[in-house]
Amino acid sequence: MIRLALAGATGRTGRHVLEAACRDDRFEVVSSLTKPGCPTLGTTLRVADREMTVAATLDAPCDVLIDFTVADGTMAWLKECEDRGLPMVIGATGHTDQQLARIKETARAIPILKASNFSVGIQAISNIVGRVASELGDGYDIEIVESHHRWKVDAPSGTALALVDRIAEATGGDRTRDAVFGRHGTVGERPAGQIGVHAVRMGEVAGSHEIHFSGPGETVTICHTAHSRATFAAGALRAAAWIVNRQPGFYTLGDALS
Repeated sequence: MIRLALAGATGRTGRHVLEAACRDDRFEVVSSLTKPGCPTLGTTLRVADREMTVAATLDAPCDVLIDFTVADGTMAWLKECEDRGLPMVIGATGHTDQQLARIKETARAIPILKASNFSVGIQAISNIVGRVASELGDGYDIEIVESHHRWKVDAPSGTALALVDRIAEATGGDRTRDAVFGRHGTVGERPAGQIGVHAVRMGEVAGSHEIHFSGPGETVTICHTAHSRATFAAGALRAAAWIVNRQPGFYTLGDALS
C-alpha cells in the first residue's frame, strides 16, 4: 500500500483528493497537511470512516506527497520532499518562472510530476491542439476562453497557458511574444499570429476551457468542461501511484498515462 501525504487537504480540490484516496485500496493517507496559521489547522477530518487531524508538518513516514496548495506552498513542500528524497506530485498552479526553474532543478534529485490539470480529457486535448493549429494554418485566429470558480487566485489558468505553449510549439510561435491576456480600449486590428487568452471567474465552476480557431467561413471549437473536481482527484491519484519508485526527473501527466 502506498503511504500518501496530501498538502492542501482542506482546499477545494484537496478535499476531493482526500476523499478519493481514503476510498482507494492502493493508498493509505498518513498525513493531511495545510499551511501554518490556516483556520483548519488542528481540526479533525472524518472521511470514509476515518478520522485524521490536519497538521502543518509532515511527521509520518510516507512514499509520495501530492501538493494542491498554491505556488508559495509548493515551494515549501518542495524543500521538504527534496530533504526526504520523497516523490512529489504537483497540482498547484500560478508558479513564477523562477519557481518553475526551481521545481525543475529539484527534479534532478527527486521524481516530480507536475500538471496544470489532472483531467484525462484535458490531456487528450493538449495532445491535439497543436496539430489542429498547424493544419489550419496562419489564416485562422486562435482564442482561448477559460472559466473557473470565483475563488481561484491565479489567472489565466495554468491549463490555458499550457495550451498556448502547445499551440506555439506547433506553429513556431512564442507565448511571450504572441499571447495577449484580455483586451481593453482601442487595441487596433487583431494582428496575425496573436493568441487571445481570456479568464472568466464566476460561481462554483470547476473548470472549462474553450479553444476557438476561426478562419475563412468557419470556426472550429474544442471544448472541455470538468463537471466535478473528482476528475482531477482521480488523475492526481493515478499520477501518485505511477511516480512511486521512479527515478529522479521532471514528469508530466502524459508520462503517467502513456
